[in-house]
Amino acid sequence: MADQPLAQRQRILFVAHQACGNPALCAEVRKHAEGAADVLVVAPILGSPLHRWTSDDAEDRAHAEERLEESIGCLRKHGLRAHGTLGDADPVQAVADALHQFPAEEIVICLEEPEQAHWLHTGVVERTTKRFAVPVTEITVASTEPAAVA
Repeated sequence: MADQPLAQRQRILFVAHQACGNPALCAEVRKHAEGAADVLVVAPILGSPLHRWTSDDAEDRAHAEERLEESIGCLRKHGLRAHGTLGDADPVQAVADALHQFPAEEIVICLEEPEQAHWLHTGVVERTTKRFAVPVTEITVASTEPAAVA
């Protein structure tokens, strides 16, 4: 597939929680891309309240960086142009920050079944839908599978 100019490429904001390296999830994101797509992956720095209170988020940041790299690699293997950034611990704020630099045409919130209940309980999908004038898609997959190694 020849590279298209960015102006002609679909722009998807991919919010990665824990299931980011799941090949089934990456394949679902690929289905959403209409032809060529540019994907910005946002990996919120999710941490415990204790880590936030003590300002010791080094471990949380390292986990977010791992999720980010896993997700980018998986999406690239599925033929998508992907790059990424770490985001705020609040996924909705992470989306707001990312949209300032990357005017996406769709926000895809990716969840694995065990974490879906938590994000639904905290209203992540609903708050994102209400706050932004961009279509929001929630994709849920059954379980995390390790990303294939190239």
